[in-house]
Amino acid sequence: MNTNRIISQLVLILVTVVFGLPLYMAQILADPLGFPAPFTLENLANALGRPDHLIARGLLTSTILVVASVFFIVIFSSAIGYYIARHNTRFTKGLQLLFLAGLMIPSQIYLIPIVQIFRKFHLIGSFSSMLVVFIGGGLLSFAVFVYSGFIKNVPAEVEEAALIDGANKFQMFWIILFPLLRPATAAVVIFLSLWIWNEFLLPLILLGPGKGVTITLGVYMSLGQLYTINYGQMFAMMMIASLPMLAFFFAFQKEFIAGLTSGALKG
Repeated sequence: MNTNRIISQLVLILVTVVFGLPLYMAQILADPLGFPAPFTLENLANALGRPDHLIARGLLTSTILVVASVFFIVIFSSAIGYYIARHNTRFTKGLQLLFLAGLMIPSQIYLIPIVQIFRKFHLIGSFSSMLVVFIGGGLLSFAVFVYSGFIKNVPAEVEEAALIDGANKFQMFWIILFPLLRPATAAVVIFLSLWIWNEFLLPLILLGPGKGVTITLGVYMSLGQLYTINYGQMFAMMMIASLPMLAFFFAFQKEFIAGLTSGALKG
């Protein structure tokens, strides 16, 4: 056991060195043993003080998309996951195959048909198009499987007791059962928020730089201006873009881990 632990730690150290080496390359030739110098916050100030407010616009747009998409996905996927977990019929098996296909087929494959459909309904360049793709795509499939696996571990007697006490099915699910799904909800919310926050291709095609700027589009637009790359400002913007998701993960990491492992033992 100790040997395996030592090996895993060595592997983690090696991976850290490999990923951290590019950050050190800027100073390694001039001073191989020195730290990057001088220490400055100028790049952060320049990124935040851009006259086009690229960071603020990107953070606001990405936050709206994440909150709205995750909210509707959690509502729909928890209800669908409950139905699949509590009903073992041919219809539910067909639903599972359908959602499995949603996980297996990448969004790039059906992107062109989606764009053609949205263009006919004049949805290109609107937030509605982004919400439809996020809610109806593979993200919903992932959430459905997480919830169905978790609900199978919840005793059915909890629901029966609530119904005997006079609650209807709507009250039983949202008032009694759904609070018990907090670990699964945390896992779903963190995963989906991260995927939507980092999404680049769909906002680029469906929103376009002139209609809306997510945080990933903001970083991309800052790199393409005047055919020059300001690496200091680029890394500052990338760090700012990653901070909300890092803080979100550390705040709910216990529920996140519980949600990933709870549905692995049954069903």
